[in-house]
Amino acid sequence: MVRTMALSLCGSVLFTWLQIPLGAMFGAIVLLLCVGKMGTQLSLPPHTLTIVQLVLGIGVGVMVPNDLTAVSLPAMMFVGLVTCMLGQVAVSYLWLHKKEQWSKTDSLLGSVPGAMAAVLVLNETQKKPSSKVIFTHTVRLVSLVILSGVIASDNQVEGFRFFSGNESYWLIVVAAVAWGCGGLLEKIGTPAPYMVTGMLTAMGMGSAIPSANMVIPPVLVFIATSALGALIGIRLKDVSGQEFITNIRSGIIATALSLGVTLVFAFGFSQILDQSFIVILMSWVPGSIEAMTVVAIYLGLEPALIMLNHITRMVILHSLPLAVKLFSRTNRKSSRDQV
Repeated sequence: MVRTMALSLCGSVLFTWLQIPLGAMFGAIVLLLCVGKMGTQLSLPPHTLTIVQLVLGIGVGVMVPNDLTAVSLPAMMFVGLVTCMLGQVAVSYLWLHKKEQWSKTDSLLGSVPGAMAAVLVLNETQKKPSSKVIFTHTVRLVSLVILSGVIASDNQVEGFRFFSGNESYWLIVVAAVAWGCGGLLEKIGTPAPYMVTGMLTAMGMGSAIPSANMVIPPVLVFIATSALGALIGIRLKDVSGQEFITNIRSGIIATALSLGVTLVFAFGFSQILDQSFIVILMSWVPGSIEAMTVVAIYLGLEPALIMLNHITRMVILHSLPLAVKLFSRTNRKSSRDQV
């Protein structure tokens, strides 16, 4: 366990030093994938995914503005965001299930536009977790990072700092409450409980106490991202060469279809909302909040509105595990009633 953690951190530090986008995650994936292919046994502590959920959930929560009225999200734009997400999922799902012959569950998980950590949690709850799902999301993430990097190619990469200097002790309270509530949700079988409670607790604390000025230390995000990369690397190490080629093709096609749907919806709603096509496209493209916000700032494309769209998308997607759980319970109850 210690060796695996050390290797993942070394890969993360190396890729970050090389200024590779999302180096903390990709460094861990690449190094553990290479080491695993050499036959080395790799394992992580049992609570690794819990820590990843907690840190990334809080990380999303603290991004929500304390005063949500300061940035408005028009009702029609929200409708467009949701319908665009549904279109992205539907098109990718149909391709993966009908053309690639994936199972319905794998196709659905592979079609989710973003929220890789939430998808990883859902994938791990299956009896046999699928490496195809993680591979597809990794390809999508790499493609979008490259795309955003091309758009903002002249943007200076900030040096990594362990702490931002604005951390508040309220963050400890948030983490403690989220951990306790997450434990309760875990006992009743809620998927991704710590991610959901971390996000909601951070949002609630930020709204109730605006002066708390919560900022999650970059070093914690770095470690959690490295751990997420390690989990992915371990899951992918058993993928064969043939599966590698097939899954790359599936990931690229699913990403292209998702981006195509985004282009169509962005153009259509830009006419309805009388809003810039580029602004809506950057708001709805299934990329990370950080990457899309940086590009928006660099190009002067209403970063507050773009960030709010991505926050809304991430809140919806991070709540997906709970929705899936409720949906599964309803289906089981209906099946019993029919019997």
